[in-house]
This record gives sequence, structure tokens and C-alpha cells, in this order.
Amino acid sequence: MTLTPGAPRFLLIAAPLALIALWTAVSFRPRPPPIPLAHSAYLWQREWTDGVREALRRNQPFIAEWAVLVAEVEFRAGAAPRVARVMPDYTALRESGRPVSFAIRVAPWAGSFDPDRPETGFLRQLARELLQEARQHGIEAAALHLDFDAATRQLDSYRHWLDALREAITPTPLVFTALPTWLNSPAFARLTQAADRYVLQVHSWEAPQTPDQPFTLCDPGRAKQAITRAARLNRPFLVALPTYGYRAWFDGQNRLLGLSAEGPALTATGGVRLREVRADPVAMAGLVHWLETHRFEALRGVIWYRLPLPEDRLSWSEPTWQAVMRGQSPVAKTGLTLEKSANGLVELSVQADGDADSVLDTSVRLDWRQARLIAADGLAGFTVNRIASDTLRLQPPSQPLRLAPGQRALIGWLRFNQPPEISAHVDTPPAP
Repeated sequence: MTLTPGAPRFLLIAAPLALIALWTAVSFRPRPPPIPLAHSAYLWQREWTDGVREALRRNQPFIAEWAVLVAEVEFRAGAAPRVARVMPDYTALRESGRPVSFAIRVAPWAGSFDPDRPETGFLRQLARELLQEARQHGIEAAALHLDFDAATRQLDSYRHWLDALREAITPTPLVFTALPTWLNSPAFARLTQAADRYVLQVHSWEAPQTPDQPFTLCDPGRAKQAITRAARLNRPFLVALPTYGYRAWFDGQNRLLGLSAEGPALTATGGVRLREVRADPVAMAGLVHWLETHRFEALRGVIWYRLPLPEDRLSWSEPTWQAVMRGQSPVAKTGLTLEKSANGLVELSVQADGDADSVLDTSVRLDWRQARLIAADGLAGFTVNRIASDTLRLQPPSQPLRLAPGQRALIGWLRFNQPPEISAHVDTPPAP
């Protein structure tokens, strides 16, 4: 720029300053918040009860996609395959407004995976029928999942099944379940090319060998290692995390008698020992937070096994699950309520006020004045221990009382000659 005599010299300074201001505005413009991690859920229930339908409706706002079990297959050498069909409520799925994938579970198979084998043809035909059935109910499948726990040595052969299914169901995407041990095999990278994406299952339902053996359904450290390795393959994948738990029974010689992952609460008797293993919501919340902050390019989200139901006593409650999906550690808050009657009856209830289960494994102390105790008793497994004329403790059962968020239980009552002044508090557990 040429300046004539008397021209304003501030132009020489103003132009660079304007460029600096523009650069600063662009460089320090706030970044948009990252898109939240997508959360999907398996519906692996074999019976579609009203409880399943209600859980589907309640959790619809938090879920990006449902993955629904529709068939379980067992191949047998020299015999026809066994097939157990699951009939989902297509109306409930459609009304949820969420994409729906359908899953086929195949039992372990040691035979051939060759494309011309009857087993391969059976899977092709079954997949077509299942997708067509969904279309007849107004649902176009978002994907077809194949859940098969192949041995690592079978991966190259297993690819024949995936190739055949992908061709049979196109353009519907194909998804398969993968185990962390597969990541060590060169065949796994080739396997990922035979499907549109895969689910890396970092939880494991395996029985502890003894009642006292430390065991976890999902170790966060090992899960992070597997996820990091999977991300390096640069193939689309989801991570499967657990919401469930199970019980294991052992005899007097510490031999495993059986496992149960669903159904009513059972107790151990006659020398039989019971071990419960549950998914740790605090650990899983930390893992979700880690996934949110380490947004691997190939990661498409988290898929939870499985949709929690109120009647499934070993799975998380819905408030716990929803907190974990936000990457927040659920917190247990236990409240006590004393209900007094004019006739001197006092009832003590305990309630879970947090978003994690409340486990009452310590005693509850009650102190009173200006009344004489006539009778008292514990409920829900609690027993009375009178320790003074104006004090007693309600001792917890050997198997602690567990309440899901929002649940309430009556644990004892006291009868006085007149309405007392009374207080209750949970005893502080002794230091280890």
C-alpha cells in the first residue's frame, strides 16, 4: 500500500489487528458438545410378558435401537436342527418408534461351515423367513444379528456362514457377536470384512470354580484393552456391557451344583452355599464415561445385555441403568420411616431413595422414652435384640435385604402402652 502525504497511518496498524481479531474469534469459538454415545439394548427374553412390554415403553426415550432375540438354533450331526422360536410383540416394537434388529442365537457347533452344507443353507433360509415375518408386521429390520460363540480356531471357517447370510439378507446389514479372545487371531480381521459391523462382548457369564473365588462379570481394565485393540481394526463395532447377575450354588465340597440368571429369589439350605455375582454399576458407569471421552472413530455405541425387568431380581433397576448410561455412578440412599398409631403401635419401614440398590446388612437401632414396650417383632428376616429397657436392635438376616430404587419394606413393629417418643437409625458397620 502506498501512502500519500497526510494519509492516516493508523491503517498500517488496523489491518493486522483486524486479522488477529478474526483469527482469535475463529480459534476460540466454543466447540459444539460431542454427540452422546448411542445406547441400544438386547431384548433376550424368551417370553413377552406385560412386564417386557412395559419396560420397552418406559425405556424407549433412552434407547437408540432394540436387538430382539427371535430364534435359537442347535445343529446336530445326523439329525434335524432344533429351533426355538421367540415371538416378539411386533406391535409394541413398532410403537416404540425405535429401529429394531433381530437376533439368531446358534449353539456351539463343531461341524463344517462349508457354504454347501445343510447347516449353512438352513441359516440362510431362516434369516430370510425371520426378516419377511417382521416386514409382514410392519417392521423393516435395522440389522440381523448372529450370536455364535465360535472357538478361535474356527474363525476362518465361520466366515463362510457370515458370507452366506450377508448375501441372503442384503440390503439388510449383518452384525455378529465377537469375543475378546478373537482379537488375538489374524483370522478376526478377515472375519470383520464379512459383516457390516460386530458387537464386542466384554462381559462373560462364567461360573466361579469355588464359592470364594473373586469374580466379576466385566473387568473394566480388560474391557478397555479389548476395545482399544478392536478400534485399531477400523471396522464399525459396538460394545456389549452387562446389566444382569446370576446365582451359583455349591455343595459342601465346593462343587458347582447349578446356575440361575433369572427367576425368583432362592435361598441355600442343607449345607449348600450360594454365591451371587452382579454387574457392578459403578464400574460400568466409569467404563461408559471412558468411552464418552475416548471417542474411537469405529465405535458406534454401547449395546446392553439385557433390558432390565422389575421381575428379574438379579438385574439392575431402571434408575440404576439410566444413571449408568449417562456415565454417572449410581448412589444408594436408604431411608427409615416410623409410623405411629394412637394405640401405641409403631411400624418401621426401610426404603431405597437413591438411584442404586439399598442393601441393609447392618442392624437398625431404636430408642424410645415416655412409654413402656409391651411386644416387638422383626419382619423380612430381621430379628429383635433387646439391649436395654428403652433400646432394641433389629438384626439383619444372613442374606441382606436388597431394595431397588423406589422399593419399600416393613422390617419390624413395636407395641407400647402409649404412643412413645421414638427414633431409629442404621448402625454404623464396624471398621474392617
